[in-house]
Amino acid sequence: MVVTMFELQLITLLMIKHVVADYFMQYGWMIKDKATYGAFGGTAHASWHGILTGLVLVLCGIPLIFSIALGILDSIIHYHVDFVKSNVWKAKKLGPADQLYWVTHGIDQLAHFMTYIGIIIICV
Repeated sequence: MVVTMFELQLITLLMIKHVVADYFMQYGWMIKDKATYGAFGGTAHASWHGILTGLVLVLCGIPLIFSIALGILDSIIHYHVDFVKSNVWKAKKLGPADQLYWVTHGIDQLAHFMTYIGIIIICV
């Protein structure tokens, strides 16, 4: 299987989008709510991901309705991945000094990037 320049462009832009949404546009009020199902902070954070995913896809030439649908799918998956991770941290009382905190954070990030691989497979 050969990876095309278009696919490389998509994964690169989705990874940049991820860093922007997860690290530059995620605020304390979002983080504190992510372990409570349906709370505004977690849904707002996941919504940023969906909006930006849709924008990346439109800018890469994916049709608008398809981009919106995939952005919504990304939001839903992102929300639930974060919810599970946040509840593991909460249940085990994990913080940055704990190795399991970083293991779960790494698994969380891997799940998000695998979502982007899935989105790219759908697009091509």
